[in-house]
Amino acid sequence: MKSIFKILTIASVILFTYSCKKETQNPAQTVSETDTDTLSNLTKIGETYIIGAKAKAVIYAKNLFETGYNDIYVGLYDSTDGSKLTDGHLTIMPMMDMGTMVHSSPVENPTSAIATNGYYKAAVVFSMPGNATEWSLNLSFHNHKNNLEGEGSLGVAVVASSPAKFISTILPLDSNVSVLISLIKPSAPVVGLNDFEIVLHKKSTMMDFPAIDNYRVEIEPEMPSMGHGSPDNVNPVLTSNGHYLGKVNFTMSGLWKINLKLYKDTTLLSDNQSFEITLK
Repeated sequence: MKSIFKILTIASVILFTYSCKKETQNPAQTVSETDTDTLSNLTKIGETYIIGAKAKAVIYAKNLFETGYNDIYVGLYDSTDGSKLTDGHLTIMPMMDMGTMVHSSPVENPTSAIATNGYYKAAVVFSMPGNATEWSLNLSFHNHKNNLEGEGSLGVAVVASSPAKFISTILPLDSNVSVLISLIKPSAPVVGLNDFEIVLHKKSTMMDFPAIDNYRVEIEPEMPSMGHGSPDNVNPVLTSNGHYLGKVNFTMSGLWKINLKLYKDTTLLSDNQSFEITLK
């Protein structure tokens, strides 16, 4: 009996030691079971150090960055011991350096100082394609673990979305405001009823792109090759932070245009913008 107990004790010590070694491996190479669920369908974009905060940031996205709306997931790690950092304030500032001009783009920063499933979720609307020397994500992080804060930067490449998921237009009837329209859903369209979601921003300055929460949006899908539309669509309504959510109905496969009408109060601001979606 004592021999069995001794064997079990030795096995437990070995298992504990092995587990501890796994926890201190390179954070870019090791993820927990929860992390695996988060990262299973994501692409690693890159990593950088946040100098001053003793932190390393590893950035993931659903796909390589493209023009329009991109979800971003940021894992933060202690740069000295590799442990996960899940308590701290993270902000992201996208920047485009065109040589003669520097500007930002719309961004949705994490809403909580506590990471969800080990990752901070954000989103960036890239307004134009560019290479990794032109576009960058500037990161600021206040590390609550050691009360340190610092900044880092990661150059990122952005390709043009095809079909286009981003529209930039000037609206003369709303004081010539520059409006940015990004298509979020449907991301995987099917025949039948689909969620339809767009997010609206306006250019206040070259560095400030607030969400538009006071427009009304109507949609009208059409199939140009067949000369018809579809029934049972639901016009998108504001949810929060410039996001408008509704339903679009595709009655058959092929190329569809989703025509947009933008209103402010009762004034029609635009009726000549559309997104194209092809169902195979």
